[in-house]
Amino acid sequence: MNKSPLWSRGGLAGLSVAALSACGSLSEAVQPSPVESAITRHYEARASEQNGQCLNPYINALTRLEVVEETATRMVVGARYSYRDRFMDGGEGFGVECAGRGERRFTLARDQAGLQVVEMSGPEAS
Repeated sequence: MNKSPLWSRGGLAGLSVAALSACGSLSEAVQPSPVESAITRHYEARASEQNGQCLNPYINALTRLEVVEETATRMVVGARYSYRDRFMDGGEGFGVECAGRGERRFTLARDQAGLQVVEMSGPEAS
C-alpha cells in the first residue's frame, strides 16, 4: 500500500505558484480539487463534532489529505482539517465554542459522475 500525500502545508506554497503559472488566473488556481469538493460537501451535510455539541460544522481549512488506498473504482483518503460551526461560531450557542481540528477517513467511489463520498469515519449528526 503506497501512501502519498495529496498536499500539505509545506507543499502548498509551491503548489500555489505552480498552479498560478499553469492556469494563468488566481480564480482558477483556488478552485478545490474534486476530492476536496466531495469531502467538504459530505462532511458539511453529515458530520458533527465535540461529542454532538456541534451539529452544523463546516471545514474551515483542509490541512492535509493523504491517499491511503486507491483502486480504479474507489479511493480512501485520510484528511486533517480545521472546523467551525455555522450556528455556534464564537461560542454563542450553549456556551460552547464549536471550533477545532479534526481527522477523519473518507471513502470515495469513482464512476461516470465523478467522485462521491460513500463512507466517513467519525461522529455524524442525527
